[in-house]
Amino acid sequence: MPRHAEIALVRHGRSAHVESRWLDVEGVRRWMIDYDAAEIAHEHPPPPTLVALARSADLIVSSDLPRAVASAALLAGTHSVEANSLFRESPLESADAPMPALGGVRLPLRAWGLVWGVRWLRASRRGLPPPGADASVIARAETAAAWLEDRAGAGGLVLVVTHATFRTLLAAALVRRGWRPPAQRPFREWSVWTLRREQSAE
Repeated sequence: MPRHAEIALVRHGRSAHVESRWLDVEGVRRWMIDYDAAEIAHEHPPPPTLVALARSADLIVSSDLPRAVASAALLAGTHSVEANSLFRESPLESADAPMPALGGVRLPLRAWGLVWGVRWLRASRRGLPPPGADASVIARAETAAAWLEDRAGAGGLVLVVTHATFRTLLAAALVRRGWRPPAQRPFREWSVWTLRREQSAE
């Protein structure tokens, strides 16, 4: 009898790194380094429904960045977690699409988020990947999708703790491989996108 394979793409928990200063573009680049080195804020725990989903998974994998590893460990309980650099976040910028310098102006981090969001929206309207997602990142998403498809096997649930932008790229790669897209795509920390595909039993 056919089984339904599922891949649940989870955005990690809220970062423990807090930035209150106003930053120029170089400050944003330094912030990204600190953000990547930080784990998660434990006063913002995962919802019980997500914990229950993780405990029912056949396999839990995560990005190898600290915030993803810490999130997966919190979800996994006694399950083992496989950390893999394939699932790391896409950079904020690339050589072809650098962050705008804005004349050296300093802005709060939230405002820089709006700048990046406008760049994402502009790219999306032109049918392009998010800014910072160059050909190597797109290729990594395709490799990650193939890796997950192989692990999904003949059915069951694979839960992946990854990042906001890379999750978008990974979901698109899975859909191109025949997976049913998620019915909902919330963006917040601890949110889940679930993709499904019917697998034929051998």
